[in-house]
Amino acid sequence: MSAPTLPPPGATTDPGTRLLDGLEALVRRHRALRTAGPDGVSDRADVLITAEVAQQLAVARNALRRRPRTA
Repeated sequence: MSAPTLPPPGATTDPGTRLLDGLEALVRRHRALRTAGPDGVSDRADVLITAEVAQQLAVARNALRRRPRTA
């Protein structure tokens, strides 16, 4: 299972877009685990999903904090 990564320096991708893309990839991986994995994998899948969602949220939160606020 691949871990979410930060975009390369200078990338202009919106943090919200990156978050949604990361969460969509997570859903695809979870569905693949449920259909192709042995029984023991599904028990660990919940823990993996929780950790990956937390990682995606942390990456998005950090990116949003680094962006200058415009009002």
